[in-house]
Amino acid sequence: MTNEAIKELEELFIRTEEAVTTFMNMLQPKIEGANDEYQHLYWHHIYEEEEQRLDRLKDLLPRVNHYVNNKEDQSIDNLEFIHLLQDISLEKFGLHNFEEHLDLALYDDSTGEHGETLRSMRKMTEADYKRIKVLLNTLNEAYGGAANRAGSVPTDEKEHVGDHLKLGKFSNEHTIMNEKPIIPGKKKLTVGSLKYN
Repeated sequence: MTNEAIKELEELFIRTEEAVTTFMNMLQPKIEGANDEYQHLYWHHIYEEEEQRLDRLKDLLPRVNHYVNNKEDQSIDNLEFIHLLQDISLEKFGLHNFEEHLDLALYDDSTGEHGETLRSMRKMTEADYKRIKVLLNTLNEAYGGAANRAGSVPTDEKEHVGDHLKLGKFSNEHTIMNEKPIIPGKKKLTVGSLKYN
């Protein structure tokens, strides 16, 4: 069962690597064409985080592939394998951030030239994020919790963090398919609300 989980993770990371590359290519014109320093910093920050993640994925994929092809090396006694499991756990967090970065890009380009591609990547990433959590649970059960790593749990999933600091989108299906994510607590303006307020 664990080899199947490792193989599925490899496929997931290959998909993610392709999606991140596509997304970074979309961000380059946004950085170059920024209207002000805020926009430039905003898009640059997202680009830089995804660039660092892409570097980690390029390092991770050959190691995952090794364990797919060398099942006998998958052992709790193999420190390199345990480090791989922990790195996979960190990439779960990277997938969570990628999902948020796609949402932020959808705010800007939901109906523009990249809107459909962004929505498609968003849907894939959401499904992959749910799946990686299941796969990590499988690996943690098989290897005594070895895949747990500090810093790999997003704020939205921490029990000791107040709900006011969490994003409702992870429990709100409405956000996933609509062209723009809904910001909780933000009033929607209508002609009537402008006229009578």
